[in-house]
This record gives sequence, structure tokens and C-alpha cells, in this order.
Amino acid sequence: MAPRVSIRPHLAHVPFDPDAFAALVDDFRSGRLERLAAPLPRPPKPLPAPPTDVRPDAVARPRLERRGAAALAAGKLALVVMNGGMATRFGQTAKGVFPIAEDAPDVSFLRVKIAQARAAERAFGGAVPVVAMQSFATEGPTAQHLAALGDQAAGVDTFLQSLLPRVRPDGTALCEVEGAGAWPDTVVYAAPGHGDLLGRLRASGMLAALRERGVEHVLVSNVDNLGATPDPAVFGAHLEAVERGAAMTVEVVPRTEGDAGGCVAVHPILDRPTIIEGFRLPPDTDLAALPHFNTNTLWFTLDALDAEIPLDWFAVRKSIALPDGETVEVVQFERLIGQAADHLGAAFVTVDRAARFLPVKTREEWAARRRQLLAAARAAGLAVPTV
Repeated sequence: MAPRVSIRPHLAHVPFDPDAFAALVDDFRSGRLERLAAPLPRPPKPLPAPPTDVRPDAVARPRLERRGAAALAAGKLALVVMNGGMATRFGQTAKGVFPIAEDAPDVSFLRVKIAQARAAERAFGGAVPVVAMQSFATEGPTAQHLAALGDQAAGVDTFLQSLLPRVRPDGTALCEVEGAGAWPDTVVYAAPGHGDLLGRLRASGMLAALRERGVEHVLVSNVDNLGATPDPAVFGAHLEAVERGAAMTVEVVPRTEGDAGGCVAVHPILDRPTIIEGFRLPPDTDLAALPHFNTNTLWFTLDALDAEIPLDWFAVRKSIALPDGETVEVVQFERLIGQAADHLGAAFVTVDRAARFLPVKTREEWAARRRQLLAAARAAGLAVPTV
């Protein structure tokens, strides 16, 4: 087995399993992780039945709204915000604390998420707890931001994402490389993907704390998607799906030009509807025949997350810039939250793309979506400029 490695002392509080890391390095060196990431032997098939439609003109929407509103009034839902990662894709700034408007510097993505929960509390009467997953890279900036918000962030809970060392293509951990002591933490280490949320929510004690508050379901979304609000109709659709045996509900939108790979479809080996990432699709896959696009906004029952979900590990290759301007080729190990649909009973709902799917991955996307982001902030009751 690969040798155990040590973590820098100032990161000792961040969850890290040295034995699991050593096993991952062995699996990587043996080629097992590469085989897991190989394209599927044949393309997936379209869903056998369309997802439940919860868009504004859907016939079932009034009934679903009533169902979801009652559960919100009873305090059955919590928002779990994925605010981890490496804080590198948004100009070396933790995206969650980035202001969506220059004229309102305290109105960040994370503040809007909090305000959306508070708006739901005002509208329906029940508590909607907010929990944010931080990484070692976002922990400090987020703590400072929440402290600066004061009462506006009162009651927000956080827990830490795990940490894993990056490795060279030969499997050598970067933290063991000569001269690595001068490299930043964000070069030497990585957060292991958003799939880490499922286990960390439980291991951190946060899941048990939510259960004690009467929560039975969680809405999990990326911090940058301000469309993923606690909408009562979508919640109602999730609740009805749970009654039919589902443990999670996936929000999907119709695929449009520019959507990069990935789909919700029938897995050709598992023979069940699930989320299939773009890198798993065979080269000859006709995406036009697979119109359902995953938004990475997911609803789970707490019961489903109370047990280990065996997500696969994938080896992700990257080029990382060093402080001296050179680059180093690295591999980091990640798990994907959407793969939970391979193991849990999953339901799918079609949502209004313009309202519920507003992903912002770069500064350029922020500039392009600024009007929509400000509208989302105003809808949550925040005072922001009108563009």
C-alpha cells in the first residue's frame, strides 16, 4: 500500500483519512480509477416516462404547491449549500462571498441563499435551517463574511468538507515533493468533489442536528445557483415521489445549445434512470435523443443520507500554476454527488430553466447573468440596485 502522508499542522482540523488516501493512490496506480471513469459500453436510453412537470403552467402545480407549503410550514425542510471547492474558478475568490452587485458589497451569493430561506419562513411560517459545506479553501473567507453579516446570518450552520493531497501522475503525493513546502495549500491539497457532502453531513453531526429540529428533507444546491429556492411546488413533487418509493429527487431542465455533456437517462448497465456525467458517455452518443439536463439541484430524505452511499472515486487530471509561474501536472481524487442516483430510488422533475437554473461558474457568466442574479436577490427581500 502507498505510504501514509501527513498534513500541514494548521490544517489538522480538516477531515482527512490517511488510510483511505493511501488506498486511493494504490487504486490509481493500478489503473482501477481510470477504468471507473471509462465511457460506458453503449449510450444510455431516454427516460421511459417524462419527469413530473412543475413549471408555472403545469396542471399539477397548484396541488403540489399546497403539499409543499404545508411541509414548509411544519419545518420539514433545510437548505444545504455546497460552498466548498478550491476557490480558484472565480478569480481566486471564494465564490460564496463574492458580491453579485458592485453597489451592494455585502450581498453575496451566500447571503442571497440565506435570504431565500428567510423569505420562505416568512411566507410559510416554518423554520428553514441553512447549512453550508465549507472546504479548507473557503472556510476562512466564509467565516469572516458571516461574521460581518451579523444578525443577517444568524443561525447559519457550517461543516467542513474533507481534504485530500493532490498527486503527481506517478502517484507521488505533492506534499512529499521536494520544495512543496513553499507551495500554497491550494496547490498541494484539494477538496474531494461535491460527493463528499453526503458522508460529511452525517459524520459532522449536522444530519443528526437537523433531525432533532424536525427536519426530514434537505434541498442541496450549489452556492452559485440562486434559482434553487425552497419552492413549495418542487418540494411537493419530491414529497409525492417519496411516497412512491423515491429517496431523492433531481431537478432537470430541457437541454439547450451550450449545455456541456451529461444527461438524465437510463443507465445501460444498471438499467435504471440516473444522472450520467458527460465523461461517461460514449463518443457516438446522440445528445439530441437525451433531452433531460441535470441541474445539480437535488432533494434528499434525511433517512437516505443516514447510511453510507458507495460513490465511486474518479481521478481528475489538472494543470496547476505554481507561485513561480511554472505549472505542474496533478491528479486529484473526487466523488460526484449525482451518482447517489445510481444507488437510491430517484425521481425527476422538470423545472423552469429561466427561474431555477442560474449557474455562475466564471466572472464572465456572472456579468452575463447579473440582471437575473439581482432579480433573485430582490425576490428574497434584499435591497440591490436595479440594472
